[in-house]
Amino acid sequence: MMKAVLTALLLVHLIVFVHAATRIPNEGNDPPKTGFNTNGTSIFTNYDNFKANGQAFLLAERTLVYETPHKNVSIAFIEWLSAATFSAAHLPPAVNARSILFPPGSAVKDFGNAGAQISLSKSYATLYASSYSAQVNAMEQVLIMTDDDWTLRSWDDGLPVNPFIIWEGDDAGDKSANAATSAVTGFGTFTWLTVEQASVMMNVSVADLTPAKFDVEYSAAWYRLHPPDSPTPSPTPPSSGAGRRAFGVTTAFVMTVLAMAAM
Repeated sequence: MMKAVLTALLLVHLIVFVHAATRIPNEGNDPPKTGFNTNGTSIFTNYDNFKANGQAFLLAERTLVYETPHKNVSIAFIEWLSAATFSAAHLPPAVNARSILFPPGSAVKDFGNAGAQISLSKSYATLYASSYSAQVNAMEQVLIMTDDDWTLRSWDDGLPVNPFIIWEGDDAGDKSANAATSAVTGFGTFTWLTVEQASVMMNVSVADLTPAKFDVEYSAAWYRLHPPDSPTPSPTPPSSGAGRRAFGVTTAFVMTVLAMAAM
């Protein structure tokens, strides 16, 4: 009797587990044909629009966990892409671009409170690249900052919303106030926006969002955090151990090469 009861309970738990298991759209279907997504449309839709318009806009929504205990942040921001170089027609589709990150109201403060290493600014110069992989059947995307070292990796399958993951390792040795607490991982989504949608979210005119205006805004964002007359920061020596020895050997080698060049 007891054995029958235990067996029944196990079956109930198994049924609950099966029903609670993660499911995704199109689960169990055959994979889409190369060059097409699960909706049957081209995986190059967003890429082709970017190429045709000379610019693109992304709404990035992130959920982040910082190394500091109990410090999690969920935030959204706008990414403006332009100044792009596209691959030649006979090569796999690929693009390099400059980009500008626009954080909303309290985003920078929220990041800092969670332990992020981030400078206070109204916009940030970032860099973007994307390249097609037939094996993955998607455009793999990366986005990086120019004044920090986090990396965002994403997959553009031509659909309006793309998933991404983001990470940053330990910044020990960096001179920033939050360097010791800025390790982070996270996930999120990119939503591709029209220029009209972006202008509403950014509270600016469509006329202010053109490739020519982008060049001006990118320069302003970059020089805001990299003043032209500021000295280039020197690397900070590791505190001890193999890292310090490697630093010392590298420094000595560089100094020797410079001395020889001066002879």
